[in-house]
Amino acid sequence: MSKLIRYVNIFLAVIIPVIIASGCATPLVVGGMSAAPGGASYVSSIGGKIESYQIVSYENTLKAVRRAAETLSLEVKKEEIAAGQASFQFADIKDRKVDLDIEQRTATMTYLKVDTGWFGPHGMGRLLITQILNEVSKAGDFLEDCGDKPCP
Repeated sequence: MSKLIRYVNIFLAVIIPVIIASGCATPLVVGGMSAAPGGASYVSSIGGKIESYQIVSYENTLKAVRRAAETLSLEVKKEEIAAGQASFQFADIKDRKVDLDIEQRTATMTYLKVDTGWFGPHGMGRLLITQILNEVSKAGDFLEDCGDKPCP
């Protein structure tokens, strides 16, 4: 056990200065957590969870989720919708599941969390959230895209 601790300490002594010296221009991936170079992002992930805050109404997000699931031919295993909060579970034809939680944070901001678990279909989770955002965009539902007209 003491050898393992010694090797971990050596690894950390080498990797921490490399991380610090690389600055913000280098993408960093440590323990499943990723950071994009040089800028803020609406989407973050760690392990099997992907979180996203979007400038879109809760109702329009729900519509986009349904369209995304249909586009990806995902089966709805579970759907629970309440005022300001919804929970879904989707599965592919091999019954690999993805959980999706949606929460209304303000009148104009919605929180999405995709959870595939540590050993689940991470790619399917990323594809799902990407497709949801594509559906929101195609429908013109991003509130920051209102242009000259007042946003709802």
